[in-house]
Amino acid sequence: MRYKVFLASILPIVSCALFAQSATDILKRSYEKCQAVQSGHYEMDYYIKFMTGKDTMKNSFDCYFRKSKDDSLYSSVFHYKKYIKNELTGEVLYSGNDFITTNARDSTAIIMSKTMWADDIKSFSHNYTFYSPLTSLKSSPLPHDSDYLDNKHNFKFIGEEYINNTLCYRIQENKTLENDANDPIQLLRNELHFWITKKDLIPVQYSQAYDFVMNKDTMYQYEKFVLNKYDINSSIPENIFTLGSIPSYYKMKDYSPYQKPDPLPLDTIAPPWELGSLTGEKVSLQNLKGKLVLIDFFYKSCYPCMLALPGLQSLHEKYKNKGLKIIGIDPYDKEEDDISSFLKKRGVTYTVLLEGGETAKNYRVSGYPTLFLIDRNGKIVFIQEGYGDETDKKLEEIILKYL
Repeated sequence: MRYKVFLASILPIVSCALFAQSATDILKRSYEKCQAVQSGHYEMDYYIKFMTGKDTMKNSFDCYFRKSKDDSLYSSVFHYKKYIKNELTGEVLYSGNDFITTNARDSTAIIMSKTMWADDIKSFSHNYTFYSPLTSLKSSPLPHDSDYLDNKHNFKFIGEEYINNTLCYRIQENKTLENDANDPIQLLRNELHFWITKKDLIPVQYSQAYDFVMNKDTMYQYEKFVLNKYDINSSIPENIFTLGSIPSYYKMKDYSPYQKPDPLPLDTIAPPWELGSLTGEKVSLQNLKGKLVLIDFFYKSCYPCMLALPGLQSLHEKYKNKGLKIIGIDPYDKEEDDISSFLKKRGVTYTVLLEGGETAKNYRVSGYPTLFLIDRNGKIVFIQEGYGDETDKKLEEIILKYL
């Protein structure tokens, strides 16, 4: 009897060890397979739910690529088309020399020469979406050799599942969390899943999920990439990475970098506005005449904007009965975007106004958050773009000066 009990005790341990070993083995072989990919074509669906968003968005991509080891900007030359709800929204082409983006809605195309605009092209790279296990030189986010040695990555074999009628291994990876206690956003979970085909070890789907907490509000972010079709290391049309592959109906324009508007001068009268609040009432700058008004231009998915909210709320509570009126103006979010719940979870009780796009233009806002302090006579006496460690202290000093 003791012998049987002993066996029952160790069997789950042996089983888990075998699954863990098979998970790492499958991932390593999949990584090697993806590293061997040099070119190809794929069709992909991409799903994203932002941490401050309520809904999951879906985009689709049709992409040709060829890896380029020596390129200083991208891992591959590429040409892809982007679709939203099956409607073409534009194309992106990188030839290795030129970078072209098109807008299907107005049939315009912008061309950027690598020799002239390399830094700008690189700075925009986060705006473009790829199936990186195939296109990246590092085959990210598949783990590398060092990830199996540092004890910060835990791998688990989940089982076998069908994706698009193809039988796949499903593997889970959890990353050990390392939070800075002083960081206002704490990461609670970072979890990846890979679906790797038994047939050819290509990852045909992967996802990454995050849980965060900030100001006692737990937020969730999720991404999923799904390969619907792929053809690797095969012949690619000769002109697919050339300017000639862009349809001729696009009106081509040379790139012109964004020109930041000059800020409104200090000691000038603040532009008037009237906007609707979250409670449905109309609020105007004219009605606040005689008060010291602090305007915060923000939107909810802006990280530095979120960092600024607790300090602004503290100033509101401290000086609301001494003549200070704090107004949040949101140019982007709608009531249906759950903005009320977002603010409530963060304890924001000062007035927030929506539909502020034109007002932001009138105030020449070019970054978020941007803060304006308007004195009792309606003049702009202080402007602050962005938010940092010393912002709250600086704001309080200037507020006390004008109260």
